[in-house]
Amino acid sequence: MWTSPTLWTAVGAAAACISALFAAYYTRLTFRLLRTQTEPNVVVYVRHDDSRTTLLQIVIENIGRGLATEIRFTPSRPIPARAWGVSVDAAKPADIMSEGPLIEGIPALGPGDSRRVTWGQYGGLMKAVGETPITLKYSYRYGRRMISGMAVLECHSFTVTDAVDSVDLRIINELKRIADGIEAVLAIQQRTSTRPS
Repeated sequence: MWTSPTLWTAVGAAAACISALFAAYYTRLTFRLLRTQTEPNVVVYVRHDDSRTTLLQIVIENIGRGLATEIRFTPSRPIPARAWGVSVDAAKPADIMSEGPLIEGIPALGPGDSRRVTWGQYGGLMKAVGETPITLKYSYRYGRRMISGMAVLECHSFTVTDAVDSVDLRIINELKRIADGIEAVLAIQQRTSTRPS
């Protein structure tokens, strides 16, 4: 059976087009993968303060590998600040945040860099925020690109969680206790050595 050369030319051209499309798609995916490995990635979250266990912090952190600039935040409602009180019943009325990075923005945040804002104590924050979280939209620039994200500021998920001292703080407290004990022993030795015999 004889086939026309035009048919084989058409099949070859179609295969070349399909191959070119796959190559272009693969190149695009590779470019996007490489770009995401070198661009900044700003995240915002709430956590326990390691050194002051009754306090909650708002952390703004660049977990990416690029420099984020012109970081701006837009909350869904005013953010409470200095919300003190371990329990809701003992909580004092909170202030409204009027300064700091969440209000004024951050000019630049390098790779691995962060800002930590002392937000308040659990009881005070539960009284001020309640069970409805604050939605925080933010945007930042990477070169000419504008990147946006969203975070949730809430404290309800910290209900019945443990807030224990960090290992570093426990070691520091133990070393301080040992140092105080050594000072007491040295003071006793010095008193006994200076007494007339």
